[in-house]
Amino acid sequence: MLEEAPETTSIVHDVSVAAAVGRGTLPRRLCTAFTQGMGAQRAALSLLPSLDHWQLLHATDESALLGEAVQFTLADGPSINAALEMRPVLMSRLQDRHSSADSHLAGEVPDVHQVLALPMNERRTPIGVMSLYYTQRARVAPSQIAQAQCAAEVALDALLRWRQVHASAGSQRPVWQTDVRAARWHRIHQAAGCVAACEGCSKAEALAWLQAVSARDGLSLLEVADGLLQPRTEPELELPRQDSRAAETVCRA
Repeated sequence: MLEEAPETTSIVHDVSVAAAVGRGTLPRRLCTAFTQGMGAQRAALSLLPSLDHWQLLHATDESALLGEAVQFTLADGPSINAALEMRPVLMSRLQDRHSSADSHLAGEVPDVHQVLALPMNERRTPIGVMSLYYTQRARVAPSQIAQAQCAAEVALDALLRWRQVHASAGSQRPVWQTDVRAARWHRIHQAAGCVAACEGCSKAEALAWLQAVSARDGLSLLEVADGLLQPRTEPELELPRQDSRAAETVCRA
């Protein structure tokens, strides 16, 4: 039986209060306000400095981090769709889906049943996304989503207002520090892109290849990625496919 999501008439108020308190802790406070106000168990706040780059500002826990990371690494999922389409996206029955992108997300966060992604836009330009992860199936009404989207606009206004350092003198875009937990995923994303370009495959296939090497050699995914990206004098990794050694050499050249 689906649980009723809490009333969200106060979500805009709660986010406004969070936005008014502190600067450095703003991403964390916003995530807390959205999880509590929308009855979600996890949240992640991401910015998109460009459409092919992901900057995580805060994730409430490691599972939320992994949920965002797999979406932005594969460039697919509710968070990506919400940002690009500039509309809220609710993905329900996540564990029942069987498409390629959804199965990757479900595999990384196996206890998450639905995701609500709220875009943050400025003049029809995607700036970021607030993603809410539900470990329990909840009924989220359209009116609740509409209120949450209004709260997302309040959150973006606060991010733009509070940030003192900008990308350039003439830019009004915020440059918040990336969550240190996400730094490793930037390198994994870069390595997957390198393999995809050299092998002519998708990033999903490249990521699966990196994961296969990780499992085979008992290395972390980050160690495999760094092995591809960093010049080494040690013997080359023995890779699963015969032409992969050449790809690795080309990628590091």
